[in-house]
Amino acid sequence: MARQKSSPKRTTQKMTPASRTQQVIRLSELLSKAYRKRPADVERPVLEQLLFAALLENAHYEAALRVFNALKEEFFDWNEVRVSTVRDLVDIATGLPDPTAAAHRIKQPLQDIFESTYSFDLDDLKKVPIGQAVERLQKIDGVTRFMIGYVVQNALGGHTIPLDAATLQVLNILGLADESEVASGVVGGLERAIPKSQGRDFAWALHEFAAEFWADHHSPQVTKIMKAFDPQSLQRLEAWEAQATRQAEPSREAVAEPTAVAEVAAATTAGQAEGQPGRGRRKKGEAETPAEPVATSQQAVRPAAQEQEAATVSVPPGEKGRRGRPPASGEAASERKSRRGRPPKGVSDSEKKRGRKKAT
Repeated sequence: MARQKSSPKRTTQKMTPASRTQQVIRLSELLSKAYRKRPADVERPVLEQLLFAALLENAHYEAALRVFNALKEEFFDWNEVRVSTVRDLVDIATGLPDPTAAAHRIKQPLQDIFESTYSFDLDDLKKVPIGQAVERLQKIDGVTRFMIGYVVQNALGGHTIPLDAATLQVLNILGLADESEVASGVVGGLERAIPKSQGRDFAWALHEFAAEFWADHHSPQVTKIMKAFDPQSLQRLEAWEAQATRQAEPSREAVAEPTAVAEVAAATTAGQAEGQPGRGRRKKGEAETPAEPVATSQQAVRPAAQEQEAATVSVPPGEKGRRGRPPASGEAASERKSRRGRPPKGVSDSEKKRGRKKAT
């Protein structure tokens, strides 16, 4: 019997430490050939390293640096950035994968730090052990795990590999991280496989590769590295994209349904405002029907007799019909008069008396 091919699945089983170390070293070699020109290290205060990490998350280094320099040029100091609106920060953060999220990652920590210390200085974290510094950073509102890892590596002298959402997803597709590690944001064995002397080079190359993947899943550079590292990575990429598409469909339907209801309600309201309730929007090419005039107060209180008079034929002079009935003519009128007790002309005296008795 022919052996059936197994469908590609995302990495769910943990790798052994030995195999993961070897695979991470191999990935480091591939990335070092593709990304060689790492920017020179820039000495910044701890606070500025934290804010730069907020912009760097899931983004290319050059794009984050451009936005960071724009913030320092457009605003007088970090306090002015703190009191600015999110919309103002979003306008400057244009070019990042998610400008709104980056604006919140800038604004929230600044607000929390100011309320806690009434200053914008975190350099005292260099004087305490890294463990205590990490605990203090974790208590700051809006600070992500990636921002903490970047500060530990670039400002506090620690050895760690910062991981954002893009990097975690790339490691999962490459088979170097399972689902639980992606959810927790911690991938064990990276610091053991990469020595501290090469930590910044590897972290920068891995981040640039992940940022390129985040911008375009099928860019030539991404496809080339994935295929060289593990050909099955491309199949896992397709499976991940299919799963992401299925998960996005219910949310789109949930958003589309209230939107359609709102459009119908708005169209109905517009139709009522025009004196045409329930009509909604006028179709293309349809002639606009004038709205019916609203009756004035005098027209509304017009007597019913006048309405009946307008609806019936005109009454000849000398003949006045009964209220609510059309005027009669000919034999019908003579018969109606005869019923009132007065005998018609040409009737005998006995019949007249009989008629008078009936009338009394």
